[in-house]
Amino acid sequence: MIHSQRPLDNIHEVQDMTGRTRKVQHSSRAKNATVAAAGPSAVASGHELRRQAEKILRQKKVLQPETLEALSLEEIRTAFHELQVHQIELEMQNEELHRTQVELDLARARYFDLYDLAPIGYCALNDKGLIKEANLTASSLLGVARSALVRQPISRFIVKEDQDRYYLLIHQLVDTDDAPQEGATPTSPEASPEPHVTELRMQKSDGTVFWVSLKATAVPADRNSFEFRLVVNDISERKQAEGRQIELEVQTRQIEKAESLQRMAGAIAHLFNNQLSVILGNLEMTISDTQGDALPHQYLVNAMRAVSRSSEVSSLLLTYLGQSTSRLEPLDLSVFCHDNLPVIKEDGLPATIALETDFLSPGPVVLANANQVQQILTNLITNGREAIGDTTGRISVVTRTVPTADIPKVHIAPTDWQTAAETFACLEVTDSGCGMTEEEMERIFDPFFSTKFTGRGLGLAVVTGLAKAWNGMIAVSSTVGQGSTLQVFLPLVTDMVPRQPEVAAGPCDLGSSWTVLLVDDDAIVRDITGALLKHLGLTVLEASGGNEAVAVLEKDPGRIDCVLTDLCMPGMDGWDTLAALRRIRPGLPAILSSGYDEAQAIDGEYVEQPHAFLHKPYSMEVLRAVICRVMSGAVPKVV
Repeated sequence: MIHSQRPLDNIHEVQDMTGRTRKVQHSSRAKNATVAAAGPSAVASGHELRRQAEKILRQKKVLQPETLEALSLEEIRTAFHELQVHQIELEMQNEELHRTQVELDLARARYFDLYDLAPIGYCALNDKGLIKEANLTASSLLGVARSALVRQPISRFIVKEDQDRYYLLIHQLVDTDDAPQEGATPTSPEASPEPHVTELRMQKSDGTVFWVSLKATAVPADRNSFEFRLVVNDISERKQAEGRQIELEVQTRQIEKAESLQRMAGAIAHLFNNQLSVILGNLEMTISDTQGDALPHQYLVNAMRAVSRSSEVSSLLLTYLGQSTSRLEPLDLSVFCHDNLPVIKEDGLPATIALETDFLSPGPVVLANANQVQQILTNLITNGREAIGDTTGRISVVTRTVPTADIPKVHIAPTDWQTAAETFACLEVTDSGCGMTEEEMERIFDPFFSTKFTGRGLGLAVVTGLAKAWNGMIAVSSTVGQGSTLQVFLPLVTDMVPRQPEVAAGPCDLGSSWTVLLVDDDAIVRDITGALLKHLGLTVLEASGGNEAVAVLEKDPGRIDCVLTDLCMPGMDGWDTLAALRRIRPGLPAILSSGYDEAQAIDGEYVEQPHAFLHKPYSMEVLRAVICRVMSGAVPKVV
C-alpha cells in the first residue's frame, strides 16, 4: 500500500547567508498565499516564469518523467532530495529578496522625509535654468504644484529687481576653475565644487514676495551636460528682524541726537540768558536816567523790546526741549478752541482762507496750561496758513478722542513715545496747502527746520516740546499738492481737578531797611543785579561764591533778610550754598536764579528748597515782585 506524503509541508533547519540556523517551512499553500497576496500581476508573472522554465527544461536534455522507469529507487530518491534542497534554497533567496525590498522601502521613506519634507527647498535645474526636479518644500514655498514646476525657468519666480543676483550666482558657478566641464566624468556629490550663496527675493504664484538664501552648486549630469542644484531657505523672518533692528538703531540714534541737542541747547540758553540779563539790566538802568531825553529814551525802549524778543526765543527753545514748566489745569479742548479761534482768525488769517471747525461736545478734557495751548493752536494754524500761501484754501480744526491703537506710528515726535493709556484727546489741524515730501515729514519737528526760508521753523518744535512735557505726542501726515494734517495727542483727564487760586501778594513797599545777600560768580551779572537791587532801594551785600557767602552770613546772621543766589557756580553751586547758609540761619528766605528753565534747575531731590525761582533774564519789575512775595511769605508758582 502506498502512503501519500506531503514533502513540501516539511520544516527544515538551514543556514542562511550569515551562517545562522533558520527554520523554513515550504508548502504549496504558502506559495499560493504568497501569489494571492501579490495580486493578479504577480500570478501572471508566475505563470510566465513557469512556462519559460519548462521551455528551458525541455531544451536541456535532463531527466524527463518518461525516463524515471529506467532509474533505480535510490536514484529517484537522490533526485527528489536534490529537488527539495533546490526548493529550500529558492525560498531562502526569496526571503532575502523580500527583506531587501523592505529595507529599500524604508530607505525610500527616509528619502521622502529627508528630501521632500525637509524644512528647506531643493531644486535641480538643467544647464538652461529649467527646473528638472523639486521637493515638496520648494513647491510649497513657490505656491505651485510640484508637477507644474517641471520645465519652468527658476527665474520666473525671482523678483525682477533681484534677477541680476541670480544670474551673477550662476555665472560664478560656471566661470570658475573647478566648474564642471562638458564631457567630464560625473563626480560624486562629495567631489562637487564649493556652493555659492546669495540672498534675493522670490515671488509666489499669488504674488507674495519673500526673502530666500539661495545656495547653488553645479555638478555634471552626464558627459555632455551639467545641472545646478539649488538649496532654497526662506529667511523672511530674519530679514524682518534685521529691518526692525535697523529701525531701532535709527530710532536710538535719533534719541541720542535729541539728548545731545537738549544738553547743548540748554547750555546755550543758560549762557544766552545770563548775557541778556546783563543787557536788560543795563538798559533799564539807562532808561531810568534818560527820562527827560525823548530820542535816546526811545532808542533804549526799542533795545529793550529786542532783548525781550530774544528772551522769548530762548524760552521757546527750552520749551522745545521739554524744560519749560507752567501751572497745569484741566481744560476742555473744544471750549478752549471755540473761544480762542476767533481771535486767531482775526489776527492771522486772510479772507482767502476759510476756517472750518468740528468740535466734540462735551470736549475732551486735558491737563495743560491755557497760554501754552493757545501757543499750540496758533502755531498749528500758522503752519497751515504758510502752507497755503497766497492762494485760496481752507484750514479745519477738529477735537476728538482717539484709541491708542489708532494713533499713527510713523512721522511722530518724540520718536520713542510710549504709553499705557487706552484713549487720548486729539487736536487736529488740516490744511489744503502744498503738502510735504517724505523727507520733509521726517524733519518737520526739528528746531529751525523750515521749507519757507531760513530763520523760521521753531513753531512745530515748540508744539513738540509742550506735547512731550505733557506726556503726549504730535504726528504729521501729508501728500504733496493735497495738504497736511497735524495731530496733537494729549492724555485725557478723567476727573476734573478744581482750579487752584493764585496766592495774591499783599502790598509791599521795598525799603532800605531790607538787606539782600547777592551771590553770583559772574562779576558782570553780579554788578548789574546789584545795581537793580540798589535802584529798588535795597541794601546789597555781594559774594562771588558759596564760601564767601557763608563768611558774610557768619559775621552777622541777623542782618540778612533775603539771599538771591545763582544756581550754576564753580565749587559750591546754588544748592550747596543754600544748604550751608540755612545751617547757619534756618528758614532764611532764599531766591534761586538761573538761565536754565525752572524744570531743569529744580530737578532733583534737595532737602533745602528756595522760596522762589527767578528765570534769567528778568526785568526790574519782576525782581521787585518776587522779593515782595518772598518777604511777605507768599511763594509764586511761576515767575
